[in-house]
Amino acid sequence: MTFLQRFFLIGIAGVCLSAFAGCSSPDYSRTNESTVFSKEENEEIMRLRINGDEFQVKLEQNQTAEKLQMILPKKFRMHDLHQNEKYYDLPQSLPTNATRVGKIKAGDVMLYGDDTLVIFYQSFETNFSYTRIGRVVEKQNLAERFGINEIQIERSN
Repeated sequence: MTFLQRFFLIGIAGVCLSAFAGCSSPDYSRTNESTVFSKEENEEIMRLRINGDEFQVKLEQNQTAEKLQMILPKKFRMHDLHQNEKYYDLPQSLPTNATRVGKIKAGDVMLYGDDTLVIFYQSFETNFSYTRIGRVVEKQNLAERFGINEIQIERSN
């Protein structure tokens, strides 16, 4: 094999190795003030501590969820409404993409209007329109855990 043929083969091998080196899986484990990126599923999770219990909220990938993470206080209180949801009046408006959802499911986290955060702990039918923000991951006994009184919430990440 001539020197030129070896040089050419080494060059091709180098290009192939470079291409494969760029194919490693990306690292989604970066962290910022209010979210943790799950490496396994590449989903944004916001962690909330409610009455001592930690809840994970799987966030939608939309402008509303992104902006919420920037403006949501570290601690805040949510008030009960109709014994099926908790609400919090946000300090400023968020971008909206409201749609008539039809069926609310326990664990839904939504924006009503452009400045009211709502976490539903009961499922029911509705004619109201909401912008989806996310869903509480573990919904077992959500109504009992939220209760019908005001709740203290603390972001735990």
